Amino acid sequence: MLKQTALSALLLCLSGLHPSRLFAEDKIVGGPFAVNVTGKSATIGWVVQSGEVRVGENRVVPVLRSEKISMTGLKAGETVTYTIPGGLRGTFKTAPAKPVAFEAVVFGDTRTRHDLHRKIIGAIEKTNPDLVFHTGDLVTDGLDVEQWPRFFDIERVMLDKTAFFPVLGNHERNSRRFYEFFDVSTPYYSVDWGGVHFVLLNSDLGNAALSAQARESFWAEQLRWLDEDLAKAQKAEFRVVVMHHPPFTAMKSRQSGETPVKAMVPIFEKHKVAVVFSGHDHNYQHHLNKGVHYVVTGGGGAPLYPVDAPIEGTTVKVESTEHYVRLLAAPGSIRMEAIALDGRMLESLELKP
Repeated sequence: MLKQTALSALLLCLSGLHPSRLFAEDKIVGGPFAVNVTGKSATIGWVVQSGEVRVGENRVVPVLRSEKISMTGLKAGETVTYTIPGGLRGTFKTAPAKPVAFEAVVFGDTRTRHDLHRKIIGAIEKTNPDLVFHTGDLVTDGLDVEQWPRFFDIERVMLDKTAFFPVLGNHERNSRRFYEFFDVSTPYYSVDWGGVHFVLLNSDLGNAALSAQARESFWAEQLRWLDEDLAKAQKAEFRVVVMHHPPFTAMKSRQSGETPVKAMVPIFEKHKVAVVFSGHDHNYQHHLNKGVHYVVTGGGGAPLYPVDAPIEGTTVKVESTEHYVRLLAAPGSIRMEAIALDGRMLESLELKP
């Protein structure tokens, strides 16, 4: 049974943590949300608009500030309730230490068509997931400060009651705000949740405006880390990867453009990864290659892309529609359900160790 812990910003402050005061002119425009959640710790974040800058005659640009509180000394598998300055409350579950039943959601590419993005979030929120993974492209331009408050406004009803794990997409443009808002201190990392080892990779930083030598170094280091991390996770019942760019795609225009991530495929196979989730392509795709499932879930609101080039012998299912993916984990199994915005079950399958 899950234990429940109630924490407030006041108690956190008294324990040596110091959340900023909320001044009269400050307005919370994002959060609260829980990130970096493990079985022992978590970070609570929220975004404050502390002012605005008028540009020209008609444009007003918000001045945003990222706030965080680090929680330590938590217990595995407990429910934590917290209150941030300003009185907003949130809750999340810490990672269970042993294989137990839990639910996760994976979705991505939410950068435009905000009405559909909002509907997707509403559908996800109703499932009450324990943790949510975003496959990247949260916004259209991560450097544009005006886009982030809208993202947080849409996702608020979900973010304040789950653990959130986003990965960097190309449209974040390697913005410092992504790293600040979500307390991302390393470009790639992993987290254990019950019997599942989740690996979050950065498939975009190596494609950013870096020198050829810097890109090569980045990819070499990430591949080395990935190999070592998965080797250490062989006792986990399942190994699951989340990143932005797909190693396999049924879109003809994309099939020659994802060469760097293809170098990860032999490592996935070597360490018996169960499923690799990605976004980037705005549709649903399921491929199966040498025992590894590759699922593209990019139907979070961005303009849909046609699926015109299924890979013979590899592609299992494709559909160009808004959707999200549920993972219903239990000891010894994961049931994966791809659900369209209209409620249709696009696909369902059960994974075994």
